[in-house]
Amino acid sequence: MKKPTAHVHPAARPADIKELAQTAEYVGSREHKIGQWWGGQGSAPTPDGALKRPKKQLTTVCPPYARMDRTEATGWVREALLAGRFLFVEGDKRFPKHVWHEDADGGRWIGRCVNSVRGEYKGWPAQPQEIAALERKKRQSHAV
Repeated sequence: MKKPTAHVHPAARPADIKELAQTAEYVGSREHKIGQWWGGQGSAPTPDGALKRPKKQLTTVCPPYARMDRTEATGWVREALLAGRFLFVEGDKRFPKHVWHEDADGGRWIGRCVNSVRGEYKGWPAQPQEIAALERKKRQSHAV
């Protein structure tokens, strides 16, 4: 299957982005959690090594997070949208598939939209080169 090409979504006007930023939220990913977390029951491999996700042995287990971490991560998603740190790809609906953020301590994060109609994102720490690759794709999509 052909990889989606990056492009500027025709509906992504500044006024729309402000509206989207008000409703976007971080929801996390149960596939990367063990035990109970604010999103329900995690489904990552258990500490004894039993996999709850067949064929997903490479799942990275996230450390436990509190509800306040979700609030902070939602703020990062919204800040990224408002700052234009997002990339629409072919097939996206209302919300862009990728956002990126650098926090006050220099931590870098990438968010991936898991529900492009409701604006729900999961995210993970990112290396500088990952952020640079997204920024490069965005610049290239504007040049087309």
